[in-house]
Amino acid sequence: MEMEFKKRRSNKKKHPIRNTILLILAILLVGAGTFLYLNHRGYSAKNPNDMSLTEVKVTSSDSINQVGKKLQKKGLIYNAKYLNRYAKRYGAKSIKSGTYLFSPVQSIDNVYQELAQGPGEQPVLDSSYTYIDSNKTAEQTAGTMADAANVSRSALIAAYTDKDLIKEMKSKYPKLFLNAKSDITLYDLVMPGIYKLKDEKSAKDLVRGLLGRTNKEMGSYYSELKKNGIPVSTAVLLAENGGKTEFDRRLAFIHKIASYAQELKSQYGILPSISIAQAIHESNWDDSELSSKYNNFYGVKSDDTDSGKSVVLQTQEVENGETVTKNARFAVYASYKDSMKAHAKTLVNGNTWNSSQFKDVISASNYKDAAQALYDDSYATDPNYPAAIIRIIENWNLAQYDK
Repeated sequence: MEMEFKKRRSNKKKHPIRNTILLILAILLVGAGTFLYLNHRGYSAKNPNDMSLTEVKVTSSDSINQVGKKLQKKGLIYNAKYLNRYAKRYGAKSIKSGTYLFSPVQSIDNVYQELAQGPGEQPVLDSSYTYIDSNKTAEQTAGTMADAANVSRSALIAAYTDKDLIKEMKSKYPKLFLNAKSDITLYDLVMPGIYKLKDEKSAKDLVRGLLGRTNKEMGSYYSELKKNGIPVSTAVLLAENGGKTEFDRRLAFIHKIASYAQELKSQYGILPSISIAQAIHESNWDDSELSSKYNNFYGVKSDDTDSGKSVVLQTQEVENGETVTKNARFAVYASYKDSMKAHAKTLVNGNTWNSSQFKDVISASNYKDAAQALYDDSYATDPNYPAAIIRIIENWNLAQYDK
């Protein structure tokens, strides 16, 4: 019996080739499985739980591979090669230049579709995500949010202005209501962006969750908001447009020109809030070519054709209710202070054919009257200009510089 056992045991050692083949097959299967997994992962979302948005600028000369590298560098996709492969597989569509919003929750398919449709639209997302656009009203977004959370649309709209819920939220998140306007609604404090909403028991529970996220994301803003008297709703609006980085840049621009605007008030009588708000509006926060390259913050035109004194650029103006694009010659200044002083002198001295052209702007005792006078006295051709100036002043508490 012992001999038989030894014989059987020894027979098991007589198939080295078979065992080797099985081992190789196992290794190949594991390798193939790993490859398929990694390859599939490369086309999927980089991080399904990171719902942050990142701006990515795409130029007309960018190839799909170059765009992919930009996205990879910003941590939005695993690797540029997957976007490149996807584009080749489905026929690379022309890429439209512009500034896009992308998120790590987007798959390669989502990214490709967004590039194909062009900037300006909302991010392309899978059905499990909901996007809230800062340019839309509570009524416009209520349907989408209510469906995603399985609550009543009308109840959600009502919850935004519910007095008891507002009181509850003020008690729970007091910092959210720093410097808040008297007519604020809870929708004003809902962060725009991507949400992964789940079924809620009620519309009020949905709003509670939305404001909880806002309070968490506003943590790094609170000290500056309090210091500068700026309402939280202003920072909320920037959530999908550069976030904290853009907020800090805009605040730095205000601080840069505010003290000189106050100096100009003592010399020319121009309300600093008007001077600052117009500089912001006309230069798009010092982001226009005219301001960043030529120190012209107010879109001041010029007839001076001497070298270095002016530049010809395209501009948009409202004529007979229509927005038209024209070429115009604009003044070039050596510094931003020169631009601000020239603007103040223009308001005080008028123009060659009417020295009192802007007398109503100068005589206005508050920013609302002064903003309206800018249109009434034909400084601006857009009837919405006064509202835009007033909105900037109130959102950024620029009236504090008038005191």
